[in-house]
Amino acid sequence: MRKKIIATTAAATLIGLTAGTVSAQDFPSKGPIKLVVGFAPGGGTDAIARALNTKLSEILKQTVVVENKAGAGGTLSTDFVAKSAPDGYTISFTLNNHAINQALYANLPFDTERDLRGVALIGSLTQLFASNPSAPAKTLQEFLAQAKGSDGRLKTYASGGVGSPGHFATAYLEFLAKAQLTHVPYRGAGPAIADVVGNHVPYILSTLSGLLANVKAGKLHPIAVTSKERSPLLPNVPTIAESGFPGYDMDTWIAMFVPRQTPDAIVDILYKATMEAVKAPDVQDRITSQAGIVRTGTPAQLDALVKTEIAQFTKIVKDSNIKPE
Repeated sequence: MRKKIIATTAAATLIGLTAGTVSAQDFPSKGPIKLVVGFAPGGGTDAIARALNTKLSEILKQTVVVENKAGAGGTLSTDFVAKSAPDGYTISFTLNNHAINQALYANLPFDTERDLRGVALIGSLTQLFASNPSAPAKTLQEFLAQAKGSDGRLKTYASGGVGSPGHFATAYLEFLAKAQLTHVPYRGAGPAIADVVGNHVPYILSTLSGLLANVKAGKLHPIAVTSKERSPLLPNVPTIAESGFPGYDMDTWIAMFVPRQTPDAIVDILYKATMEAVKAPDVQDRITSQAGIVRTGTPAQLDALVKTEIAQFTKIVKDSNIKPE
């Protein structure tokens, strides 16, 4: 009986290895390849994915489509990809919510590091801390100083929701500054921006691309950007690092992931194709149009980044006592 079990196991292992080898050799002959975006159509992430999928279709000589699976801060789409066949045909196209969600939610139906592996880091999106023009603080230091006062409104900020990159970027600032701020989470950046423009909430931290039109129209006042360097779109606006917090860097990165068991050979094909696609002027223009920069990294570098940020975000969750909705 024991010999039979060993023989059966060995056969199953051989079949699995053969299947992985065949899929790697044939990839991407089956098609189509799906870029699964965890956010609604029409947003900045979706726009970048659609520019990339067109170029990837040309490079891989295979149809690459965008499939939107919005909801739960990107966890629905990540779960879908994590449980898909590890054959390279289903790819998660996501933001650093990928690491945030693992730190924030205790009972995810997947484990980010165990169940997924990186394909390529593509870019990063700058975030902006801004205010309604009538708000008294015009600099970050003024905002933090007034946050120590008794007026609760003057320490209140909006974000696109609990666990959003804007929420975590502000929570990290709150921790560094030893401040006590009041978070007003919304179901998406759109309604949060509308309420700050309407002066229902005085401050906001969200992606620069989402805030820029209102900044240019004078409906929002820019205070500081979260990136390591100033944004060329707002060259006169300081970074948070320049505003008293050296080393602060909380941009929102964009990256691609596949199921953990996807063969190295397939990941390598996807990585090289993505790096070629990102060099295309139209893809770079789409990233910069969303107030982003091209920021590339290998699969190994991306996995290391995810590991580091899960640890960082877990500490933010604990120190700031952040509770999921």
